[in-house]
Amino acid sequence: MIKRAGLGIACALGAAALYGFVPIFVRAAYVNGIPPIESTLFRTFLISVVFAIIAIVQNERLAVPKAAIPSFIGQSVATFFVSVAYLGSIQFIPVGLAVIIFYLFPVLIMVLAPAVERRSPGLVRILIAGVAFGGLAVAIGPSFEDLDIRGIALAALAAAGATLQFFSGRAISRYMAPAAFGALVHMTILPPVLLIAVMAGSGTLRFLPGGSADHVGLVFLVAVAVVYIIAYMAHMLSLRFAAASIVAPVFNLEPVVATAVAAIALGERLQMNQYAGGGLVLAALVASTLLGRRKI
Repeated sequence: MIKRAGLGIACALGAAALYGFVPIFVRAAYVNGIPPIESTLFRTFLISVVFAIIAIVQNERLAVPKAAIPSFIGQSVATFFVSVAYLGSIQFIPVGLAVIIFYLFPVLIMVLAPAVERRSPGLVRILIAGVAFGGLAVAIGPSFEDLDIRGIALAALAAAGATLQFFSGRAISRYMAPAAFGALVHMTILPPVLLIAVMAGSGTLRFLPGGSADHVGLVFLVAVAVVYIIAYMAHMLSLRFAAASIVAPVFNLEPVVATAVAAIALGERLQMNQYAGGGLVLAALVASTLLGRRKI
């Protein structure tokens, strides 16, 4: 069991690091003519196809067992909220504030774990999650001026979605392989994401042939999808090997990676508070990893 928990943490580390690249690629695609909602649409479509192929090759049934229906519905709703609400919140509130609200989800998982998983995360884990969240707050340091309740509500909805995604992903993994339920989940959310993208684009999609996106934008669009597919697979595998309350704090690495990549690739300079906050997040990450290896 120790080895399985360690493998779950390793998968979570990989997923968190890869997820950190996604917003960078989304921004690069946007600069080159592709709106973020279209990046979400393209990656949703591609992951549906790729995961379906993987499931078929592995002789997995693309059908949801009766016992897994509740967790499948939860995973679908959660994935939709994470994909759309988080992005939408940035239109109304500062990015930093949206990130801080969204990254409440590891703390929410820690608090809800006793009821959902019928196990207590313990005071130490809750403190670790609190330190990680505090580190994010220090690293991002947003301005709290001109707040819009719509942005706050959307970011909170995304945080709730991420929390549900972890618990439902853990539950559905008992009945289905990640490729099978990953394909079906993204097939399920594809129609509403398509509808939102078409409405936002006034009936047109820029990444399609004849659209206004340039070749560089299309390259970053593909990069968004490829990185997201690998990250999502690692994410779901982590929940197959370890409880949500164990792997959740590891995902605080994601915004740290995003900040570092932005500094290197986009020339965004890091401030002292970002170094300090990133250090707190990494310290919490190490503490959580060591705790997981000892007790599970």
